[in-house]
Amino acid sequence: MGQETYHRKRDFTRTPDPKGEERKNDKQHASHPGVRKRSAKPAKKDLPVMGARKLFESGELSGDVRVKVGRDVVSLSHLDKVYWPDDGYTKGDLVRYYYEVSKYILPYLKHRPLIMKRYPDGIKGISFHQHNVEEAPDYVRTASLDVDEGHAVDYIVGDNLATLLYMANIGSIERHPWHSRIENLDHPDWLVFDLDPGEGITYGTICELAVSVRDALAELDLECYPKTSGSRGMHVYVPLNPVHDYELVAEFALRLATLVASRNPQIATVERALKKRQRGQIYLDHMQNARGKSVVAPYSVRPRAGATVSAPLEWKEVKAAKVTPQDFTIKNLLRRLARKGDLFKPVLNKKQRLERALDQLKSMSEETTNGSAKA
Repeated sequence: MGQETYHRKRDFTRTPDPKGEERKNDKQHASHPGVRKRSAKPAKKDLPVMGARKLFESGELSGDVRVKVGRDVVSLSHLDKVYWPDDGYTKGDLVRYYYEVSKYILPYLKHRPLIMKRYPDGIKGISFHQHNVEEAPDYVRTASLDVDEGHAVDYIVGDNLATLLYMANIGSIERHPWHSRIENLDHPDWLVFDLDPGEGITYGTICELAVSVRDALAELDLECYPKTSGSRGMHVYVPLNPVHDYELVAEFALRLATLVASRNPQIATVERALKKRQRGQIYLDHMQNARGKSVVAPYSVRPRAGATVSAPLEWKEVKAAKVTPQDFTIKNLLRRLARKGDLFKPVLNKKQRLERALDQLKSMSEETTNGSAKA
């Protein structure tokens, strides 16, 4: 395991980005040829191998190093490269954070295909989405998935600490997992509402809408869990028993979002087009609940000023409306975890079904429509 072996893969034809847009590679292939392995370039002879704990508990990280992670050796390079110019945070700071938060974030990545957005020169440099992996060390698990008829994409699967560090080393700041696991790919085990604000909307208003989403779900006997997006908005997760297909989950999300928006017309909309939204409205985005789409994982870093992190919240914090996404960064999130633990853990353990809730929701929607017609 000391020497890295890479899986060599050929180009894919088409793949969606995390918001669903598709892009094409310059090279197109009618079929997917599978995986071909090749040896990595030999490491520098004088490059030391250090234990992970020793390395990450040391001071400032710089230069190149190889780090022993379990049985594997991960090559890290240019650790002193500045990724957040205004804050002075480096690639080494990013890699160190993912090492320190690994036991919390890995359960939300395990067995899930991951979509990367890479920033090889930091957050102010060129960035690009990557779904297909053409090469990867042997400790990185990959899965070949059909994304279109006759076409496959080789995704990284987020299984272990070595993979987490490898992804940070190649400039992948965020972690975007699918909503389903590779062993049950067509049945998501959570659904997400993405509260996406327009310009000039306070985070207190976003919190207000999130509470309305929670209350509507509570009427259906469903529990949900909030987290900051790490950017400007908030995500509300509904954990699921992975027995429903994406179509049913998407229908439920649409109906629930529409109901909540109708109850909060001044601050909420399900209208996707910016030009059609009223000033002061938050887009209650239900459309990320489709096969192949994703939102950023809990505890993922964001390419934003301050190196913010997507942080799970308590509902009492949301109701108080005093938190903002800027409150949680790679420099303080570990202290919060030490105090509060993993607030999002029920998302992994609670198995909720949607059949009865969807029937209730249909009835509620009909009552709302009939009431509006009579008015």
